[in-house]
Amino acid sequence: MGRMARRVWLIGVAGVAVIALASVSNSNDETAATSATSTSSTTGDSATTSPTVAQTTSTAAPTVPPTSISRGVVAAPPSPGRPTRDNPLPTTAASTTTTAPPQNTAPPQNAAAFDAVIAAATVDLGDLSAGVAVIRDGKVLHTAAFGMENPTESRIATVNTRFRLASVSKIFTSVAIMQLVNEGAIKLDMPFVDQLGVRGPFADPRVATVTVRQLLSHMSGFPISRNIFFGHGLDTWRQAAKAALGQVLLFDPGTAFQYSNTNFCLLGLLIEKVTGQSFETAITARVLDPVGAHAHAHLAPTFDNEVGDAVHASGAGRNYMEVLGPAGGWVATPLDVARVAAALRADSTDDMLLDTATVDMMRVPVPVPVETPPPVTWWSYGLGLMLYADGSWGHTGTIENTHALVINRPDGLTVALLVSGKFPSNSDDLLTIIDQAVAASNAA
Repeated sequence: MGRMARRVWLIGVAGVAVIALASVSNSNDETAATSATSTSSTTGDSATTSPTVAQTTSTAAPTVPPTSISRGVVAAPPSPGRPTRDNPLPTTAASTTTTAPPQNTAPPQNAAAFDAVIAAATVDLGDLSAGVAVIRDGKVLHTAAFGMENPTESRIATVNTRFRLASVSKIFTSVAIMQLVNEGAIKLDMPFVDQLGVRGPFADPRVATVTVRQLLSHMSGFPISRNIFFGHGLDTWRQAAKAALGQVLLFDPGTAFQYSNTNFCLLGLLIEKVTGQSFETAITARVLDPVGAHAHAHLAPTFDNEVGDAVHASGAGRNYMEVLGPAGGWVATPLDVARVAAALRADSTDDMLLDTATVDMMRVPVPVPVETPPPVTWWSYGLGLMLYADGSWGHTGTIENTHALVINRPDGLTVALLVSGKFPSNSDDLLTIIDQAVAASNAA
């Protein structure tokens, strides 16, 4: 069956088999980042069967699917194919239609070329669905959706479909923490246990010295705790946070980097403590509502999706969404995620969620390696942000059948790309897909 035929073939009963097959996976961890003390913290999904249904906005011939790139330590000047501020994705008028197909807000010419690249790297390879949003100078340039939101119910993905964010969720948590730091409610360089009002003794006395800054930057020493998050070791993120108080740290706080979801579960507890609100209520009020994120972003369970939430195939008995919470449990539309990231830019034309000096502080990389050897994309980490050598910054996210990225690029674009499915195999490759999509739109 041809590629375009696959995109428009509507399925019914076949969707049940698709989800069952897609849920077969070797993945047991969140892979947005790996450890400085190990060569790999995760294994990738290995199932090769995925849905054959995908709805896209484009009839343009797809480009060659993206491949990995290396973003060197010293950022090179933009190549002829890479967009610059003087050669951005063109502005296109937004539409409020939700009629399918197609599902986008900017269908003509250049946007079609952009969409073709996204589709070729996701739904054309077998992903269940994908969504993308592009913002520049506070204006929504483009949104599009591909594939099926829920194949068993024959629901086509729309620009309002909410996808799992995985570790992109950490941006929401870090923004709220830094707002509370600026308000004087949280002390960045004070031990977090003192601010939680928790007293020892602790299994490891060093836990009492871990600061909020060290939690935000993954320099606390808390271990990965794979079984807690991905082996149904506990039932909720609050339990995961409290369990951390009995853990033994991997190193003296502040001396090394170890990416750990535990850090952000602890930050979630701190947000609840100082605001007197539930974590979800605080994030909605502080981060989502101010940027006009009105698509009901929410903490979601691993199963029992709400209408409007994309289906992400999950292995039976797993409960990682409930246990990740502030570290990776949100679902949201690409546009709402892009709005949050765009509201952190110094060149934002809308009200910023944080002042420029605070965001600049969040973009200071940790003074230690994040991986040994260095990651191929040469990323480092700040305070809840992933930082790349070309000057772009944001966060990736990966859990079972979930790949997510939001990125603020040096050319002025903010792009969110969210995927339900196994492709690309590495979420860092979403950076390349976006590069190629923007280049294709400029060349069209």
